[in-house]
Amino acid sequence: MNFKYIISAALFSLIIITGSCGDFGNDDETDEAKKYLGTWSVSDQSARINYTVTIVANPSNSAEILLNNFADLGSKAVALVIGNSLAIDSQPLGSGFTVSGSGIYINKDKLQFSFDLNDGIDNESRVATFTR
Repeated sequence: MNFKYIISAALFSLIIITGSCGDFGNDDETDEAKKYLGTWSVSDQSARINYTVTIVANPSNSAEILLNNFADLGSKAVALVIGNSLAIDSQPLGSGFTVSGSGIYINKDKLQFSFDLNDGIDNESRVATFTR
């Protein structure tokens, strides 16, 4: 028997088997974001207001979600999904406001957010509970 042929066939088989076990598209980030998606009723204790926020996947980045009508300002905030936590880096929110903060996934029906709104003059700290 030709050992070169046997070794070549074995290596080729190993490459095929190893390649078939590879990751052809990791949906972990998308799966993490799914639990946040939907329409949420918000109780913003600091501002003493109630409003609705709709959370959708960010089509540009599967590790992010978009919070439409965040802080009841009619515009959207972008949040990075990190497991059961959300990070809202400092960003313009509309109406002259900048927002930054964080959120946490409590369960399938409840999220908790702590964030700061800054209008260039005053900084307002808020806590909001999202429920569905």
